[in-house]
Amino acid sequence: MATYKEIKGVTVQTLDSDPVIGGVTGGSWSSGGTTNTTANSRFGFGTLTAGVACGGNTGPGTMTGTTEKYDGTSWTESGDLNLSRNNEASGGGGTQTAGIVASGNLPGVTADTETFNGSSWTEVADMNQTRTSLSSDGTSTAFIGAGGTAPGGTRYNQTEIYNGSSWTEVADLNTSRGRQGFFGISTACISATGTAGPPGNTAAVEQWDGSSWTEIAEVNSAREAGARAGTYTDGFITGGSTTAYVATTEYWNGSAWTEIADLSTAKSGMGSAGSSSASFVANGVDPSSRLNTSEEWTTAPVTAAVLTEGDLFLSGGTGLKGFGKAAGISAGSWASGGSMNTARRLTSGSGTQTSSNCISGYVTAAVAQVENYDGTSWTEVAELNTSRYGTSAAGVDNTSSLVFGGYTTTNVANTESWNGSAWTEVNDLNTARHYGGASGVQGDALYMGGNSGSATGVTEKWNGSTWTEVSDLNTARASGDGCGQTSTAAIFFGGEPNKNETETWDGSSWTEVNNLNEGREHLAASGNVSLALGFGGNDGSNTANTEFWNGTSWTEINNLSTARTTLQGSSQAVSGLAAAGLTTTVVTNTEEFTADATLSTVTVS
Repeated sequence: MATYKEIKGVTVQTLDSDPVIGGVTGGSWSSGGTTNTTANSRFGFGTLTAGVACGGNTGPGTMTGTTEKYDGTSWTESGDLNLSRNNEASGGGGTQTAGIVASGNLPGVTADTETFNGSSWTEVADMNQTRTSLSSDGTSTAFIGAGGTAPGGTRYNQTEIYNGSSWTEVADLNTSRGRQGFFGISTACISATGTAGPPGNTAAVEQWDGSSWTEIAEVNSAREAGARAGTYTDGFITGGSTTAYVATTEYWNGSAWTEIADLSTAKSGMGSAGSSSASFVANGVDPSSRLNTSEEWTTAPVTAAVLTEGDLFLSGGTGLKGFGKAAGISAGSWASGGSMNTARRLTSGSGTQTSSNCISGYVTAAVAQVENYDGTSWTEVAELNTSRYGTSAAGVDNTSSLVFGGYTTTNVANTESWNGSAWTEVNDLNTARHYGGASGVQGDALYMGGNSGSATGVTEKWNGSTWTEVSDLNTARASGDGCGQTSTAAIFFGGEPNKNETETWDGSSWTEVNNLNEGREHLAASGNVSLALGFGGNDGSNTANTEFWNGTSWTEINNLSTARTTLQGSSQAVSGLAAAGLTTTVVTNTEEFTADATLSTVTVS
């Protein structure tokens, strides 16, 4: 028998211990130094090893001006603020030797601003707007504050920038709110979550580009008074409160939010600062009391042995382990993506999460509209030659697709090919039909099942120029869905009426395998015959259920955030896409499924 080295040219590494997961997704929270002050609603700024926490609430109606400096190990008291106050939001900016805080609650509301030189505070120009719960970040000479709460409880949307000598009002937030998670600099920052009521926490996120605020992808968990760290394209919010205190941490990579490691304790009102790779949260309040503890966020140091996707190694010389996204799918989750330009249902999709097409569909009638997705936003492109809905599609990305079948006022057999700029009619299907499933790419596709006047099991294979009928499905059905990346390996599941049957294709015949846990129709699919997702659809009512196929059986995993039917999917199981569809109305919503790479034990025989 050939050895692994003979086959692959390399040996399997033998390691004394497991490498660590690199980057923010592998980061974790650990206990930090105990502060000298027990308080919540504190200001924070600086870094993990040169940080500051100041002000806060030490008891009902009692504010403090205490300032403490952190060296990454212990907290040391320094000169107090001139004005004792608290701040029920992420606030403060600058460094341990050049810091700044503004506004706050005395009790009563103030516009007072102070700067810190490492040992003492100096009062400088007041803000234009008196408020508390201001969210802010930046430096002592380029500082931005936005939102907040008026003395009577009204939420503000005003934004002001401090240039080292005075405050200037600039463009307002789109959503008036206070107590946001807020990180960045005066020309590029993120305002996330907060209180937009009363009552009501929000999941809304806005991005500041130096001149205006733009609404972008929402966080997964609405909350207020969360802590923060990082930059415009590389930061996170953590903790805060909803109807209860939370420990959830969400990371922003410049385009999407991902849940990462939780705080050790659910809490709110912390002082915080630092980067996405090294930061602190100090003090706060949990369900039982105000706190004098701190936590530190760290990621793998540059000298660490870091796992990379595809690693395979012997751990301790005995246990074979692998690192990849496949093992992490069961814990994967859906997050909001960019909205489509036109709400519709009964579309078809091809491509990947970051390069996809949404093709045709139904609004009040069949449409020919096509939109491209780049992982962030949708763009309208050239229309199909034939308006229709209930089509199926195959393709590797948004520049190379094949769409076929569908319904106008009757079943159609039309096939069209996309080159990235225009659609070209090519040879028709042998059997006109709609509501089928598809697998493959532009030059090598499979179309199975559907409705040709009644449910059918007809399967046809596309070789790049013509369709050829091959072996039928074992169970004739329409309104199921399928996926796969070739015409020789595919999976098809679900269908009318609420079927749970699953079949796999090996290039010559269909085999019945383990059923879905939940029978349904008009669901969407992504992936391949070994790793697939089935999501959404209708089981008697619209459903958000997501199931994961591991090549043998189905497992229910995290749901879509919105139950819907007649939606579309994409082609990669570990980076799936759900777009358009019907809730109680036709929608433009996009959701993205992400699974983190996970270390797992490899079973061999």
